[in-house]
Amino acid sequence: MHTRREFLGVAGASFVSLSAFAPRLFAQAAQASEAAAKNDRVLVVVELSGGNDGLNTLIPFENDLYYKNRRVLGIPKANVHKIADGLGLHPSLEPLAELYKEGRLSVVQGVGYPQPDRSHFRSMEIWHTASVEKLPPTSGWLGRVVDQFPNQTDDALPGLAFTGSLPQACRCEKAVVPVVGELDAFANAEQPEQKEIALRRKLSTASGKSNNAVQFLRNQSAAVYRTVDKIKGAAEKYKSTVEYPGSGLGGQLKHAAQILAGDLGVRVMYTSQDGYDTHSNQPEQHATLLGDLAASLAAFDKDLRGLNLADKVAVAVFSEFGRRVDENASNGTDHGAASCLFVAGAKIKGGLYGQYPRLDKLGEGDLIFNSDFRSVYATLLDKWLGCESKQILGGEFPALDFL
Repeated sequence: MHTRREFLGVAGASFVSLSAFAPRLFAQAAQASEAAAKNDRVLVVVELSGGNDGLNTLIPFENDLYYKNRRVLGIPKANVHKIADGLGLHPSLEPLAELYKEGRLSVVQGVGYPQPDRSHFRSMEIWHTASVEKLPPTSGWLGRVVDQFPNQTDDALPGLAFTGSLPQACRCEKAVVPVVGELDAFANAEQPEQKEIALRRKLSTASGKSNNAVQFLRNQSAAVYRTVDKIKGAAEKYKSTVEYPGSGLGGQLKHAAQILAGDLGVRVMYTSQDGYDTHSNQPEQHATLLGDLAASLAAFDKDLRGLNLADKVAVAVFSEFGRRVDENASNGTDHGAASCLFVAGAKIKGGLYGQYPRLDKLGEGDLIFNSDFRSVYATLLDKWLGCESKQILGGEFPALDFL
């Protein structure tokens, strides 16, 4: 369901002032478009919604301050999957520890942004738009990527979201990123409820004046219907024996593998996993979530290898913020700031990037970031998708070395 703010964002118009530099800007845009056209690499984004506890994800098991602040929640040293001196992954992340040992997983430490906001909505807005400005862009960072891809037509399918509604990150100015909840539902679309389907299809293509909110829904609906046959064809081509966990994130990633096997030209995919707002009774809840995350990513990696697609796919895993260093009285953690981020793939240079935030120097009880999340975006844009990050992000951010 879209909020009033989302509709206002969609209604917003962008203003571009032309100047003596316009010819050079147009030339740069054309070059970026040409570079993107020669690139068939895919970026799959996994959002950990709610604020993942980075301190219990990438664990500083040799640091006494960790156990001093986490007397109940601290993960015993013996249970940690050690990946470097003094650092290890949560016990539930064994499949990711294996990917790390194979050199297929990079871990970016201390990720965040200046003057962190502990509001779920505001922090997500910052991550999704790649902007810390009070008035954020009307488009998302991935939406601007999709808008930059060349040869946009009604039949183009450059991006897909497997979430329940359109993520702010995928909001475009020119193109449309369809939201595909369940691939199986589309595969059976021609069965029972023909009248309802026909009505929805009519609404999605109806002409006449309408307000921006209704037009937004029409555009989204039309885009989904245009992709039905393509998605059904992709499902038919998909042959795999890999078992994915559950119907949540695992189901979304399985659908992503189906789409990739169908060779539909999708370049950007968005998935999500909810439940990380662990204010109380965190241990079991967090372990279950991370276990599902690791099993889903491992299944996706195995599937891509079997489909001979592993070399063209990178997966980025983020959360809107970390949790506070000190545990609370409810055996949980409250909203924090800096956290860690994963980037996985056959072409990723595995390892640790950035510095682990100091536990003896906190910012209002939170870990202080040292890796701007936009540097991660810039690296993926410039070195993976072949897009000019300066245009997408509205500024220059130093690249990291995981690509």
